[in-house]
Amino acid sequence: MFKNERLVFDQTVEGLFVRAIGPKITPTLKQQLKQAGLDLDKRLLPAYPVEVWEQCLRLAARSLHPGKPEADAMRMLGERHIEGYSETMLGRALFGVFRLLNRKKRLARVRQNFRAGNNYQEVLITDVGPTEVDMWLNERGMLRHFKHGIVLGTGRCAGDLETTAVLRHFDDEGVTFRISWPEEKR
Repeated sequence: MFKNERLVFDQTVEGLFVRAIGPKITPTLKQQLKQAGLDLDKRLLPAYPVEVWEQCLRLAARSLHPGKPEADAMRMLGERHIEGYSETMLGRALFGVFRLLNRKKRLARVRQNFRAGNNYQEVLITDVGPTEVDMWLNERGMLRHFKHGIVLGTGRCAGDLETTAVLRHFDDEGVTFRISWPEEKR
C-alpha cells in the first residue's frame, strides 16, 4: 500500500460486510467480492484501497437491491452499513456518545468520525441557518450515494428521526448535502 493511497479501514468493511449484510451474502456475491479483492473467508486486511471498496459496494448494492437504480441501491446500502457499524466495538462507543450530543455537536465531530473509517475523508460544514447546514464531502462517483445513506442512517442510529439530508450538488471534487431539522421547542 502506498503512502498517498486512499484507504478504507477494516472496521468499516466489517461493519458492512460482516455485521450489516453478512447473513444476506449469497455464495455468488461472496465469490464476486473475492474476485474484487475482499475475501470474507479470511481475516480482514487492516485496510482496502477505495477502488476495491467501491467495487464491493456496487456488487453488494446490485445483489441486495436488484431492480433499484444504482444510486438508490447505494444509498440504501449506506443506511444499512451504519446499522451494522453501530454494532462494532468502535460503532457502539461512537453512537453511545452521539446519543448524548445535540445535532450541532454531532455535526462538529463528523470529520473525525468519517476519518475513523478511512484515511482520506475531508468534510466542510457550513451553517445555512439555525436548523440547516451544508455538508461537503470529498466523495466522488457512486460513493456519494453511499455516503448519503450514511448521513441519513447516522441520525437514526443516534436516535434522531427528524433530521433530513438531501443531496444538493456534486461535481468531480465532491458532494454537498443539505442537512435540516425542525426547530427545537422551547
